[in-house]
Amino acid sequence: MMKNKASLCVCVLLLILAFVSSCVQTGDSSTRATLAVTNKVLKTDAAGKVTLVVTIKNTGRVNAELAEVKVTFYDAQKNLIDSATDSVMNLKPGETWDFIIPCTGDNCGKIASYDIETTAGSSSGG
Repeated sequence: MMKNKASLCVCVLLLILAFVSSCVQTGDSSTRATLAVTNKVLKTDAAGKVTLVVTIKNTGRVNAELAEVKVTFYDAQKNLIDSATDSVMNLKPGETWDFIIPCTGDNCGKIASYDIETTAGSSSGG
C-alpha cells in the first residue's frame, strides 16, 4: 500500500513538472530584436582601401540595445583574408544603420566572397 502511494506521488510530481515546464516561455520573436541585412556594397577607394558597407534593419518589435555586424572576407579558394566587427547601440524597431566594415589584411584586393553575421541584444535577453 505504501509503495502505491509513493508511486502515485511521483507520478503527480512528474505531471506538475511537465505542466510547469510547458508554461515557461523561452522568448519568441515578438520579444527579441531581429536584424536583417537590407543592402551590402563592397567598395574600393582610389588608394586601394576596401570596405564593405552593410545596411542592417531592426525588423523586430523591441529595441536592439546592441546591434553587431561581423564580416569575414575570403579569397577565391575560401582562404581567410580578414575579419572585422562593428556595432551600434540602441537600434530601434524599423530603424536602419549603415555599418562600414574595413578589410585590413594584406590580400584585401583578392576578396572573392564574404560572410555577414548579425547579432542583436536587448533587455529582454534577445
